[in-house]
Amino acid sequence: MQSVDRAISVMEILAQRGEAGVSEVAAEIDVHKSTAFRLLGALEARGLVEQAGERGKYRLGFGIVRLAGAVTGRIDITQQGRPVCEGLAEEIGETVNIAVLQEHYAVNLYQVRGPGAVTAQNWVGQLTPLHATSSGKILLAHLPAKDRATLLAEAGLKKVTPHTITAKTKLEKN
Repeated sequence: MQSVDRAISVMEILAQRGEAGVSEVAAEIDVHKSTAFRLLGALEARGLVEQAGERGKYRLGFGIVRLAGAVTGRIDITQQGRPVCEGLAEEIGETVNIAVLQEHYAVNLYQVRGPGAVTAQNWVGQLTPLHATSSGKILLAHLPAKDRATLLAEAGLKKVTPHTITAKTKLEKN
């Protein structure tokens, strides 16, 4: 049971900090670095943690999503967000979307058209470039600067419409 408790503690540390190295994890759960390394290795093998960009740092992996999927009926973001979106769309008169970050894109999960919406475009399920949509810009704005810079460098700032911002400095100001 001690190993299970420690593994859960490791995931909680990564959830709280975003990422951590073996030494940090070991110090936090008060174990030797070799023990922390083995715990991280076991969690990595199951996809529950993954190595971040710099060697030696770990973060939660997408295996967490697989586990969370077992309770989606209770924590479904679209179900929870529906009344908020409907109220907001009514209040501002525009289309409101719920989107999440997926690799270099915003993926829209839910949409409510406001009474003043001009077009009837359905964005649900669409992958859109982060720099070219309001949803993507919001997701970018709430990333740590280092992560935002990495994503933008990898994805590029391609022109999608005549009004697409393609300069990183201008995007950072918006």
